[in-house]
Order: sequence, then structure tokens, then C-alpha cells
Amino acid sequence: MTTNITETEMKNSLKHLMKKSKIYFMKYPDSVREFYRSPYDFLVLAEKCNYAIEVKKIKTKSFPFKNITEHQIESLLAFSKLLKRNRSFVLINYRNGKKKANEKINKAYLIDIVDFINIKESTEKKSLPMEWCENNAVLLKRMRFEKGYGWDLSLLLEPDLIP
Repeated sequence: MTTNITETEMKNSLKHLMKKSKIYFMKYPDSVREFYRSPYDFLVLAEKCNYAIEVKKIKTKSFPFKNITEHQIESLLAFSKLLKRNRSFVLINYRNGKKKANEKINKAYLIDIVDFINIKESTEKKSLPMEWCENNAVLLKRMRFEKGYGWDLSLLLEPDLIP
């Protein structure tokens, strides 16, 4: 099983959050061809809300909709409808890997699954531009932890603050 840098940083972020509050999380194993299809990457159980999160990394400024499979979209939507306190998100990490500071991009956005579906169905484009995320999604603050990097996910503790 290969874990990409974005999934590693998501784990770092959730482990950091566990130190501050009562949450539990698990990482689903990646899909294995026709034998197993992962519904999403992370399940997060918190005191006020539960979350299903699919984590994606992209090196360009536009995220292809095809990078999230239909079964993942269906699983995220089903989870969000299961209980009133459930929410589902797609986390997109735009990360180009450039070394020069003026060319480097490393931003992560949290998008509610309903918003993701709505934009996907309402456009003829085949991808989601980073510009849409800048105007419509939740930008996650970058953080450095004791071991590695990640994002400030404290907003998961206060679900009413997430649009």
C-alpha cells in the first residue's frame, strides 16, 4: 500500500487534533482493483459530528473530476445522509512541488460533497479550477507539527463553523 504525502499529512493533522480533543479516526485501505473498493479515505468520529473525507493531491491548478470515482461520491453522499450529524468532504491539496517560493503552490481546500456534486453537474468542464476553491471552499491553514506537516483541522470540532 502506497501512501501519498497528502494522506500522510492528513494523518498528522488528525493525530494532532486527537491530542487536543476527543476524536477517533481511521484510514481506509486503498482500493485493490475489483477485490476491494474503498468508500473514502478517512472516517473521523468527533463529539459533535462525524466525517467521511476523501483526500486528493493534484500537481496542477485544476482538479479533474474523474479523479474521484462514482462509488466514492456515492459513499460520501450516503454517509452524509445516514445521520443528521454526519458530514462528508473532499479535501483537495493543490501541490505542484516547485522549489522556488514564488512558484510553489501547496494549498488544501475542504469541499462539502454536495457542493462538489453540484459544481460537477452544473459545468461542462472536466475539472475543478483552483480559483473555484479559492472563492467557494474552506482553505485549511498549513501547520508544522512535532513530526511533519499538515493542516489545522480544529474546525471539525465546531461543525457549525463549516459552511
